Amino acid sequence: MKNIRNLAVALLLASAATPVSAAENTEKDAVAPPEPAYDTATVITFKATVTETRLVPENQPLTGLHLMLQSGSETVDVYVGPSDFVKRFDVVFTQGDAIEVVGSKVKFDGAAVVLAREVRRGSITLVLRDNRGMPFWNYSVKPPLDPTLC
Repeated sequence: MKNIRNLAVALLLASAATPVSAAENTEKDAVAPPEPAYDTATVITFKATVTETRLVPENQPLTGLHLMLQSGSETVDVYVGPSDFVKRFDVVFTQGDAIEVVGSKVKFDGAAVVLAREVRRGSITLVLRDNRGMPFWNYSVKPPLDPTLC
């Protein structure tokens, strides 16, 4: 009888400890937040100057090319798209470039980011998403260069 009581107490203690262990594993194995969705209700158009270009590695959310832009007194993070996709256009952005962006301003991981639909520099327009915000890099063909076709 004493063994059964000891076994019952051991099982009770083990089951009480299991949720704590699971919570600890969840914190250790925390995954990055899901990528933000393009929201047509938050589309903005603005002109800015490139202050920095940055590449986010493949194992991170919003992988690819980001442009840090200065628009007035505001610094804006603009996600252009995956590096391999952007390279297809043979366009390089450098510090000081004056550009115009059309995109959805959303919150991601506590900060604002603009998911670019179009990026214009001079006479060049990169069309990165359709009017609903669906990224062209999800397709195997190069998107049209004329934004009116989207």
